[in-house]
Amino acid sequence: MTNNKTKHSQNRGDQYPLVGNFIHYHIMQQPETKTDIAKALGILPKGLGNYFKRDTLQFAVLWKLSLVLKHNFIAQLGEYLPYRFETIREKALKEELAEKNAHIQKLEIQLETLREIIRK
Repeated sequence: MTNNKTKHSQNRGDQYPLVGNFIHYHIMQQPETKTDIAKALGILPKGLGNYFKRDTLQFAVLWKLSLVLKHNFIAQLGEYLPYRFETIREKALKEELAEKNAHIQKLEIQLETLREIIRK
């Protein structure tokens, strides 16, 4: 029987970034103390320190850290995937940008037409 607990970390190679490093770096940039952050998460400071040593963290932990620190760790880690994922907000912004660009193009044509009328 194989040990599933550590199966995900065997032969990791370049498969995924070490989550503990992300968490530790971002927490070190915060003005709050580690103790304050641990209290906000409802864990002991030692438990927070253990997160820094982990290769992986549960999604729920990443979610809570993101909410407490007001930083989207999930999106940050997603940037390391080998393909690009477009969020719903990004799609909406692209559509809005395309609409605005089309409107600008129409206005530029109208402006050029008015300039020609004024010259005559």
